[in-house]
Amino acid sequence: MKSFFSWILTATALAGQEASVERSFNRLYSFEFEESQNVARAFVQKHPGDPLGYAALSASYLFSEMNRLQVFSKDMFKEEKMKGEQAKRIGAEAKRNFEDALNRAKNAGAEALKKNDKDTNALLALLIATGAERDFAALVEKRYKDSYYAARASQEYALRLQAIDPAIEDVWFTRGFSEYLIGSVPFVIRWLMKIEQATGDKKKGVELMEKCARGGKHLKPFAQMMLASIYQKDKRMKECRVMLEAFAADHPDNEIIRKEIAKLPKS
Repeated sequence: MKSFFSWILTATALAGQEASVERSFNRLYSFEFEESQNVARAFVQKHPGDPLGYAALSASYLFSEMNRLQVFSKDMFKEEKMKGEQAKRIGAEAKRNFEDALNRAKNAGAEALKKNDKDTNALLALLIATGAERDFAALVEKRYKDSYYAARASQEYALRLQAIDPAIEDVWFTRGFSEYLIGSVPFVIRWLMKIEQATGDKKKGVELMEKCARGGKHLKPFAQMMLASIYQKDKRMKECRVMLEAFAADHPDNEIIRKEIAKLPKS
């Protein structure tokens, strides 16, 4: 049951106050998905032409479904795969909601770029939305081919955005993820996967994601979670703990992350 305080925050967002993309992402990373979605909906109601609100909404639906299917505790941290039957139980409503938000983000972003092909807000929204599409396909639905196409699109938006405004640090997560992704596939099929300016250098991929984990905005916490998973896989447990503790400092009400930290060695 939600606390009275949480209910007040949701009502405030719906009233149009604090209805910001930043607030939606903040609640997303605290795993308060309903509140995150309410804030994003309130934002797009006030700003229907802003693709970033729809991108935040699509990301919130993605994380909500990943959490429901226990992707964070299984795939990301323990590297266990979902059983086939569980993978099939993707919520039909959740999928519709995600795809609706995704398509609205893409359409609004495309319209904004028609007016100004250097619109950094639109490019960032499309980077986030296609990144969410990449992760929904791979981590929720296990559709890796479709995930690859979305990853390629997200990389293209990242490069366009970086060429216009190199100060936007969220770009580094997408670029690092693309590098790490290419480096993680078997060498014999790597030549089939073409992502612009990604060579498959996993070390470089980690370094680029670390840039986002230090200075990013909307994708900083996601970069921290992804890096913690990579560090754990590579037996870099001290760095894993440091990264998750940095995440928890900004999102202390995320119980799943706190539980993961408690499982880690303290030294």
